[in-house]
Amino acid sequence: MARVETHQDGAVLTLVNNDPASRNSLVEEVYVGLTDALKAAEADPAVRAVVLTGAGGFFCSGGNIQSLKERVGSDYATRRRNVERLHGLIRTMRNLRLPIIAAVEGGAAGAGASLAAASDLIVASSSSYMSIAYVKIGLTPDGGATVFFGRALPRQLVQEMVWTGDRVPAERLHALGFVNRLAEPGSALADAQAWAAELARGPAQAIARGKALVNNAATASMDEQLDLEASGIADALGGDEAQEGLNAFLEKRPADFTRV
Repeated sequence: MARVETHQDGAVLTLVNNDPASRNSLVEEVYVGLTDALKAAEADPAVRAVVLTGAGGFFCSGGNIQSLKERVGSDYATRRRNVERLHGLIRTMRNLRLPIIAAVEGGAAGAGASLAAASDLIVASSSSYMSIAYVKIGLTPDGGATVFFGRALPRQLVQEMVWTGDRVPAERLHALGFVNRLAEPGSALADAQAWAAELARGPAQAIARGKALVNNAATASMDEQLDLEASGIADALGGDEAQEGLNAFLEKRPADFTRV
């Protein structure tokens, strides 16, 4: 049984972390499998959006405890190398031109919370939670948790999450804008796939440029960001997507970006 399953429906690719017995914990096979699947999706013109989820009603419990235990006796370089495999996946997610939607059921803990946060959008069951749970086993966060949570949530809440590892309900994260949409329990995946299908019908180049702009905005100066926006829209205005979108608007018809 593959740890990472892929299912394609039209232009939407769903990636499933599949090990319900460990609540879809993270091991090297998952890092490599997800990274490879994402790169293949980006190279496939038939794929225009990605959904990331976990099997068995739970998104991801984070690092596999047994694997972490085995690393305790290894040297620093080995320990660091294992973390970099996770970070390679996170970088791939953020640099991917395709939109990624996380579908969260049950919970997202530790590096599982980082995976959800590294996605572009989050659809979460109203009964689910997230936790930066590392402190409970004497560790500090990785996977970009302090980046993604730290930039999106109040510092005091993030500090509480890092220091206590306590669960934060998805409903609270939704109220704070961190979770985009709440779903009925058991419906997060279907809702995420439906949303992904909508995005897949949109202008792929404009969506990719928009993602890159949002990524850059967190660290760029205003002048740098304005320059990037100016370059982006100038390029876009010379492209087929703008021609289709503007013509459709003026002709009072729905734009069909799937043909450009």
